[in-house]
Amino acid sequence: MSINKQNIVKLAKSGALSEAELSKAFSSTTSSDVSIEDWGVCYSSNTGQLSEYCSVVANDSNDPITGIGMLAYSSNGSILYCAQYTNGFESQNIATSVGTNQFNPQDGNSILCIVYGWTANSSFYFSQTITIASCD
Repeated sequence: MSINKQNIVKLAKSGALSEAELSKAFSSTTSSDVSIEDWGVCYSSNTGQLSEYCSVVANDSNDPITGIGMLAYSSNGSILYCAQYTNGFESQNIATSVGTNQFNPQDGNSILCIVYGWTANSSFYFSQTITIASCD
């Protein structure tokens, strides 16, 4: 599958693109063009809100970030809890987050987190299972 920005974003945001399919779409991606910093997940038992957050930093000042998406799945990738995508900018450093009330604490203490997107010259894809901390 070739990386077609509009199709990937549309399918991911609608929940019609599984984690495995998304990973395959970015299989030829070079993720060395950006770095992920302060990546984490927390859950507030007071509000019932699950939040995933991070900062994405372009490693080359001549190759700024132009679009970024974030997804949160159950740890086995079977349930999509939330998705977001933002584009239309050129930046060296972007702080991003996504939140949902769809998460059920009985689903476990970790989630599969994905950050993907594009720079002016390439695309990137990162996935990591992260243990959920308390936001309270």
